[in-house]
Amino acid sequence: MTLKERRRDAVRADVAAMTLDLIREEGIDAVSIESICSACSTSRSTIYSHFPDGRDGVLRAAYQQAGETLIALARDRARTVAGWDARIASYARTMLEFSSSPNIGSFYSISGPHLMGFQARRGTGAQSYFDDIQGELTAAHAAGDLPEEADPSMLATLFVSSLRDAGIAAADTPELCERLVDSIWTILNGLRALAMHTAEVRAPGGGER
Repeated sequence: MTLKERRRDAVRADVAAMTLDLIREEGIDAVSIESICSACSTSRSTIYSHFPDGRDGVLRAAYQQAGETLIALARDRARTVAGWDARIASYARTMLEFSSSPNIGSFYSISGPHLMGFQARRGTGAQSYFDDIQGELTAAHAAGDLPEEADPSMLATLFVSSLRDAGIAAADTPELCERLVDSIWTILNGLRALAMHTAEVRAPGGGER
């Protein structure tokens, strides 16, 4: 990467970060080219030179940066947790707490995806969540902690899709966060229990028909 490209990326990252601060403090309705210029102490021409799409381009960059912040936080927390199920629950808690935070949570879970048109594909945070959760489920499957017929990729798809809707619920009603985490644990405990039951049934003398 050339020096010019590094400087360009640095400016884009700074503008995205300042825009996230603006959203966090005042909400997405406060974001305009004028407010972005004021927050960044720069000119309209500078903003448009880095973001030809104007406000929408800045919001896309801010949304991506929010996703990167979320996955970095989720990974840091998960490293301190033992057990695949507890790590997945940790990922879920981190996302739900992020989604329930004032303004920025609503931007990440509700207004951001709607404005940016990410419904048809995963954003940065969601794709990383999928990759990490699929990795945990694949390892759990190999260790016999999931039923033999379970498909880690399909389970990860269901988890991430469910977390997206759960994030919307948490952004709209933050008080639901703990109940949503408890529900994730119910699913995880059910998967582990099903694996144990299946193993017992298939064991010699276990009663498999």
